[in-house]
Amino acid sequence: MCVSFAACARETEQNTTAAEQTTAEIFAVTQAAPEWEWQKDAPDNQGLDSSVLDDIHSTFDSFNLLSSVIVKNGYIIDEYFKDGYDESSVFVLNSASKSVTSALIGIAIDKGYIESVDVHLSEYFPQVLQNGDARWAQITIRHLLNHTSGIDTTDDAGWMEWRNSENWIEYILNSPIISDPGAEFSYSTGNTHLLAAILEQATGMSEYEFGRQYLFGPVGMDSVRIDTDAQGVSDGGNGIHMTPYDMARFGLLFMNNGAWQGEQILSRQWVADSTSVQYDRNTGCADYGYQWWVRTFGDNDYPAFFAQGHAGQYIFVVPQLELVIVFTSNYTGRTSIYWQLVNQIVNACYE
Repeated sequence: MCVSFAACARETEQNTTAAEQTTAEIFAVTQAAPEWEWQKDAPDNQGLDSSVLDDIHSTFDSFNLLSSVIVKNGYIIDEYFKDGYDESSVFVLNSASKSVTSALIGIAIDKGYIESVDVHLSEYFPQVLQNGDARWAQITIRHLLNHTSGIDTTDDAGWMEWRNSENWIEYILNSPIISDPGAEFSYSTGNTHLLAAILEQATGMSEYEFGRQYLFGPVGMDSVRIDTDAQGVSDGGNGIHMTPYDMARFGLLFMNNGAWQGEQILSRQWVADSTSVQYDRNTGCADYGYQWWVRTFGDNDYPAFFAQGHAGQYIFVVPQLELVIVFTSNYTGRTSIYWQLVNQIVNACYE
């Protein structure tokens, strides 16, 4: 937490005459800065045309979106909650959890717990060298971050088999390699689960403990909790929970290049690397960074990045507009409805 310094009032001792006045003693004391709190403002004051919000809210009403928070220039300019939900409601992020785990990997690298993204998986799990496929020795943290590890995905058809297995890590490490590391994109929560396990081995802390010390605590994300597998490894790919306000804080941290109240929580370089294209998919709705999706929005094609979770959990960041948009939902329909909403909001902004 940032601190400010104040000087105590001068204390003097006086004898019977002013000439014998002693030298004042000055004490510097450290006081905690006031806790950061969200400020709210009218959309038009912060550069967003409020006339579009009725239509946007009407779309919110039309499907099972549960909450929305729009932040512009650091101010909450619009929020929406379905009945029974408010700013203190805690939601599971599902796969949007991946972006949080990626941030913690970045902090661990910045602080020297992990050497770099080019460290090999086998450094933490040497047993993979006995798997009979030499490609296991080639897999690095970078490959896990951008889903090019080549390990057969845990998602889609294999999801329930993996989640119901007795040991999630062993299941992943006993899966086949289906492509050369670095060659092909294959989205897999198993990759992120390995990242969470590496983080915990490297730091000697649980993902929550490490995050509380270096991310959640400093940024004031007090609602965070993280599920674990049967062996106690954090479910960093799918099991992080927090409120929409804390989701927005996380997005704002990235919009501000990793800085929070003057403290560099994440290095600017890690933010830049994580949110730029690390794998050009040439298909689908977006390319991929380090556990963040990357694409443009709006008629002016503003560069943006976002965290995305099953059933409509999103954190969108559009740095050029100083815009953060958070959605939580319980909706398994077409994701195009979210692209429509974000495009509307972006188009309503003026610089």
